[in-house]
Amino acid sequence: MKNQVNPLTVLLFISAVFIVLAAVSLFFPPEGIKISDDFRFRFPNLESVLQTDIPEYADISHLTERYRPDEEFAGGEWTGRDTVVDTVRDTAGPDAGPEMDEGLLQPASEAEKKAEVNDVTGDGRPASANGEHAMTDTEPAPPGEEPVPADEGRLREVIFPLELPDGEIKVLDPFFSHLHNAGEGGGAMRIIHYGDSQIENNRITSALRNRMQARFGGGGTGMFPVISPAPHNASVRVMTGGNWVRYTPLERARESREDFRYGLLMSFCSLEPVTGGNTEGAFTLRPTGLGPARSREMEMLTVFTGFNSSPFTVELLSGEQRIDADLIFPSDSLVFARWLLPNGSAEYTVRFAGRGSLPVFSVSVDNYLGVGIDNVPMRGSSGLEFSRSSREPMAKMMELLNVRLLILQFGVNVVPDIADDYTWYENSLVRQLNYLKSLSHDISIIVIGVSDMSLTRPGGYYESFPNIGLIRDAQRRAAFRSGAAFWDLYGAMGGRNSMPSWVNADPPLGQADHVHFTFRGSALIGDLLYDAIMQGYERWLESN
Repeated sequence: MKNQVNPLTVLLFISAVFIVLAAVSLFFPPEGIKISDDFRFRFPNLESVLQTDIPEYADISHLTERYRPDEEFAGGEWTGRDTVVDTVRDTAGPDAGPEMDEGLLQPASEAEKKAEVNDVTGDGRPASANGEHAMTDTEPAPPGEEPVPADEGRLREVIFPLELPDGEIKVLDPFFSHLHNAGEGGGAMRIIHYGDSQIENNRITSALRNRMQARFGGGGTGMFPVISPAPHNASVRVMTGGNWVRYTPLERARESREDFRYGLLMSFCSLEPVTGGNTEGAFTLRPTGLGPARSREMEMLTVFTGFNSSPFTVELLSGEQRIDADLIFPSDSLVFARWLLPNGSAEYTVRFAGRGSLPVFSVSVDNYLGVGIDNVPMRGSSGLEFSRSSREPMAKMMELLNVRLLILQFGVNVVPDIADDYTWYENSLVRQLNYLKSLSHDISIIVIGVSDMSLTRPGGYYESFPNIGLIRDAQRRAAFRSGAAFWDLYGAMGGRNSMPSWVNADPPLGQADHVHFTFRGSALIGDLLYDAIMQGYERWLESN
């Protein structure tokens, strides 16, 4: 027949296709080609196609059961799912009268003379090419052979210690001293936990906060922005009215703004005029009744603002009842308002009216004494943006809130860009750490190393990205060069190929994206971090 295809032609065509594909696989970059912030094109190489070895997953069963009771995961940050409401209803609170701090809405330099500052508590390829990955609730389809599940209890048996620079074993002593003082009722102090999407929704921070406050006192949800791209915590819902605009160092479209004043949250929310230059807006804090008991406590509300060219009125309301009102004068520096909350864990609204723009750097709900711990997620960040913020608001907030420890947890956004050397990241991180240390003469810093994350292999298997150890080592060197402590999260998880074991634990400790932790896994990490810090604290107690 005329249309009959010659078998030799078919064979030659198929062979030619395979030759072309093989040639492409030889020269295609292993990290793929970045198409956009949300997509990276990858092509399998010959080694992965012909691979017959099954990756060996880390056996982390040596680590022991110390899970908190299941009821602590019901209705709080530690729910069984990985998406939670961003708000909460608080229960009992103090019956303090409607008072305002005498330093209300004065420039910080004046207000601090009147305020008692110490009372402020202060390659399954990632879903996105920059390393930020969507959180999912679905379990991964098991590969041909099940990995060894993580023993969720035994993970807590071993304390994975903090590492300190050679010859600088006292880098955390200032923090331990203030922590001890807070625990003895001698005032309030603050810890700020910075990180990427790994800590969104108060993950990891919540468990650390709960255990710290159980031992040293304190309560409340800590600092948070007026508006956030992700739910901040399970304890308070933040609802807004008016034209609020959020600014961050990562938003390139807005980097032409005249001044980069981001404050300690590394963002600020500006209330902008709508028509005719008039500006009106508000935010409401609505307790949800969710989250750990201590995070539901509401004793004191603080709002940091300032750098406004026109006066604004500010009102505090509880429901429909106006508790107080005052005036925010034009200022070229940081100012703050602080109220004792008369109705405890109730709904409160802060309302503004004026002309022009009004930046709000943070809102915080805290107790008068003890330890306040703030969760500051910076989605898409590698921890290299701190020096983009002007010094004054950050340093002044750090002083007024008595911040004594910074915890930096970054790295997952560096992993997808595979390289053989990360000296550039080490040097960049050193600059950021030195900048942060320059904001306060005795601030302590703990750098948390990158966590394990996996890429997919043929057959549905998962394997650690090949560069995680290199990034972890660069972070450790940067910490030591800057006089900071280091905590090896990758090692604490079990090292290479440990994330599949976390994902396949029962119940799961890692999410199906093989990058993020579940809330239960995050609580485990928070507990391990707390134990590492307390091990250092106990040694400090023995020597003092």
